[in-house]
Amino acid sequence: MDRPEVKKLVIVGGGTAGWITAAAFARLLGQRLTIELVESEAISTVGVGEATIPQIIRLNAILGIDEHEFLRATSGTFKLGIEFVDWGKLGSRYLHTFGDTGMNLGNVAFHHYWRRHAGSAPEAKGLWDYSLHQMAADQARFGKLERVGNTAMTGLAYAYHFDASRYALFLRAYSEARGGDAHRGDRAKR
Repeated sequence: MDRPEVKKLVIVGGGTAGWITAAAFARLLGQRLTIELVESEAISTVGVGEATIPQIIRLNAILGIDEHEFLRATSGTFKLGIEFVDWGKLGSRYLHTFGDTGMNLGNVAFHHYWRRHAGSAPEAKGLWDYSLHQMAADQARFGKLERVGNTAMTGLAYAYHFDASRYALFLRAYSEARGGDAHRGDRAKR
């Protein structure tokens, strides 16, 4: 059975989700199909900071987006993890870092060794004292680091925090430059 070739993609809804979709299709299939995004004038993009995880770096690489241009356009900053305040109890803070804590030994994760030592040594340091990400965040320091010296220890995994409205506009310009088309209003023009 022959399937007809898809010639047009219509994305309903804008914002970061809609424009990420449009940007990805424009980059990967833009020469082979027409891309149209329809967004409502009645629904605006949520104008808050967008918190991401490290996989966004891969998305931007697939799209061929320059990191410095992206950060300038979105008022973006780097982040090393996600902080939870008052999560376990009032006054508590926990940074869920994007990277490893300590260095695994063989196939055994570092925290197992730490837990064994901490259980027998009351003066033992806390687990987060072995986190490069936690130490860098506590000191408000960041630099791109793939590895720690000549060791097997990985460097700093990171993501971004940026203005979601600016990101949607950035991706819209990106998509339109690659042939994407956008319509404002509750219905697409016919």
